Amino acid sequence: MEGPRLPPSATFHESDDDKSDDPPSAWHRPTSSLSALPSQDPPPHHWRNHSLNLSPILATPPRSLPPPHSIPELETYVVQVPRDQVYWTPPPEHAKYVEERRNNPEKNKKNGCSKRLMWFFIILIFFGFIIGAITLILHFVFNPTLPVFAVERLTVKPNNIEITFRAENPTSNMGVSYMMEKTGMISLTYKNKSLGRGKFPKMSQAASGSDNVNVKLNGSTKNAVMPPRGSKQPVSLVLMMELKADYEAGPLIKNKEVVVTCDVKFKGLLDAKKVEIVSENCESEFKN
Repeated sequence: MEGPRLPPSATFHESDDDKSDDPPSAWHRPTSSLSALPSQDPPPHHWRNHSLNLSPILATPPRSLPPPHSIPELETYVVQVPRDQVYWTPPPEHAKYVEERRNNPEKNKKNGCSKRLMWFFIILIFFGFIIGAITLILHFVFNPTLPVFAVERLTVKPNNIEITFRAENPTSNMGVSYMMEKTGMISLTYKNKSLGRGKFPKMSQAASGSDNVNVKLNGSTKNAVMPPRGSKQPVSLVLMMELKADYEAGPLIKNKEVVVTCDVKFKGLLDAKKVEIVSENCESEFKN
């Protein structure tokens, strides 16, 4: 009775020449000797859903990865910053400036006071410039002109002398008022000898106005050595007066002192009641 048949690998090794061309059956082929089948990717999703999968998919075990190298543990910090917030570091000179101000409070006070004084002087100079410009404009626009006086008539009486003046105000944009100081006098002289003294009456004139003024002088020609009666030689007299003139243009007022000197030549000063004026020249000037 024959025992069970053993596989050839159990009894003896076959030589390469004795190997059969027929492949052995799969039941005795060890699985470990089979080469790993190539891995197949699963079919696309649309293939799985819309096509017939006639070939079975072999389940392949996942490939074993080599052990990773040892990675040192690192400490990680996560900082969350809002997107609408920007952080920046000021330059070092700013920090130095702040530190100096913090350490020197007295210096800060002095700097503040000096800046206030500087602005005060700037504003003061600005207003001074404006006031100066306005004053300069008013000076050129409202500039008083010297008044014009002329002797029109002279009458000699036993105890007084009457003189008629023609006064004109050539200033076109300012009126003028004349008055005489308490100590002021009108004097009429002949060769430095006084013939009469008197006061100029207070009067007002409009701009570009002209008026006649009568002045009475106390005195006579008896005390002076005059030419003899009937002489045709003209007599030269000097008339002087100092007047206070106030020029006005609305709220603007300018005070002036006017000195008037008249050189007049008369004929028939002692023979007739009405003296003839041969020539006259009156000059005016501002004293201030």
